[in-house]
Amino acid sequence: MLDITQTGFISECLEVLVKSGFISRDYTWKISSGEPSRLSHFRLSDNYIRFYLKYIDKSRLKIENNHFAFKSLASLPGWETIMGLQFENLVLRNRENIKEILNIKPEEVISDNPFFQRKTIRNAGCQIDYMIQTKFGGLYICEIKFSKHSVRKEIITEVQQKLGKLSYPRGFSCRPVLIHVNGIHEDVVDSGYFAEIINFGDLLTVLKN
Repeated sequence: MLDITQTGFISECLEVLVKSGFISRDYTWKISSGEPSRLSHFRLSDNYIRFYLKYIDKSRLKIENNHFAFKSLASLPGWETIMGLQFENLVLRNRENIKEILNIKPEEVISDNPFFQRKTIRNAGCQIDYMIQTKFGGLYICEIKFSKHSVRKEIITEVQQKLGKLSYPRGFSCRPVLIHVNGIHEDVVDSGYFAEIINFGDLLTVLKN
């Protein structure tokens, strides 16, 4: 978070960064009506810029003077967290392929984006990595999970907690979807909790070919 007050100049700079493709502005929406909300989050959507700011810029002088000792990417501090954010960006850039896998036709979609719900007196705050709302009252709750190891059953509890906080009208159905890249534990599959489990690595192989 930036400890600054938003001004016209800041808004103009953010708009330039959005148009340049360095950041994205993700608007949430009202589930009851499907109408966009004025609430939004800015997301650093350029993966190289995130890598540069996190690792290169902080060590720039050492790198320029050949004093930087590099072992491996995995040894960099906070690497798994950064990769999780990078992976989320990659998935969101391929959302049309995700909807195709889920057999959701473009004309059925009311809204799809990262979704967040602010904490109020009546509702708890929650954030969904990627949610798709269809005109048939369907909410696809997509959990995007990057892990060095196979995803274990704890992911079910995490998604259940999010759904417990999500406020939506009666008559809507929630379908949890797990999008992963490094495999899942058999307990996750055997639970039958997720309506769809998408191995994004397989999708990347198809797109590459």
